Amino acid sequence: MTTVVHKILPRPILTAILIVLWLLLNNSLSAGQIFLAIIIGLLIPPLLGPRSQSPLIVKRPVALMAYVLLVFHDIIKANFIVARQVLGRNSALKSHFLIVPLAVTHPTAISLFASTITLTPGTVSCEIAPDHSHLIVHALHTDDPDGEIAGMKQRYERRIRDIFDESPRAAIEDNNT
Repeated sequence: MTTVVHKILPRPILTAILIVLWLLLNNSLSAGQIFLAIIIGLLIPPLLGPRSQSPLIVKRPVALMAYVLLVFHDIIKANFIVARQVLGRNSALKSHFLIVPLAVTHPTAISLFASTITLTPGTVSCEIAPDHSHLIVHALHTDDPDGEIAGMKQRYERRIRDIFDESPRAAIEDNNT
């Protein structure tokens, strides 16, 4: 019985999230939208294939909530900073590509770190190294590339490691965290 259910619903939480998101995005509870949401929720998870790693478990939910608030605060603050930079002289901008070594190792933790960087205006995660050892990040403006990297690792990556209680990658862990 469990095998049949697992084949139909390999990722039940993802299925539920997809159904709810579809209904929210369409702002409708009509029979057709509910049917379509269920179809999407049932079809997409099996297409993702089997998990290559075990899921990353949130070990410190309070730290996760604090992280979400920190990121919201940083997004709002960065919007004002970027607006001032963009409305100013473009010649004053000093954009850089930054190589950010990764201490986190789980793909979910790496994705959360990269997404956080991209969500914060003024920076964009451009690429994750094939060996997952570093991120390439574009910063719209920075006078201190090394300080920018240290700030990202201290402000975000250290907290992500704390949320998931993940051990750092020993070979590239910086001394600031």
